[in-house]
Amino acid sequence: MDFDFREQIQATDWYPLEIHYVNSGLFLISSELDLEIVAKAVAGDDSTQVEQWLNDNLIYRPEPEQVEKWRKDPYAKIGDFIIVAPYVFFKPY
Repeated sequence: MDFDFREQIQATDWYPLEIHYVNSGLFLISSELDLEIVAKAVAGDDSTQVEQWLNDNLIYRPEPEQVEKWRKDPYAKIGDFIIVAPYVFFKPY
């Protein structure tokens, strides 16, 4: 896939991520992974790689406790995200 996903990665606060969390479309990315690599794998339907990351907890759903911390200051920049519809992948700082 020749699409440059790096251009789609943006810094964000919690506010725009909330709706994706509520709709179960938000996944966090471990610091060990690169958002661009994850986006390429998901967009390219590399299910074997994505499944491995999920099994290794390198891609995971946010814990409610962490979400509550982000909700306390919903406009503070907290990480980078990329959308690979229908999912949003978020890498906290």
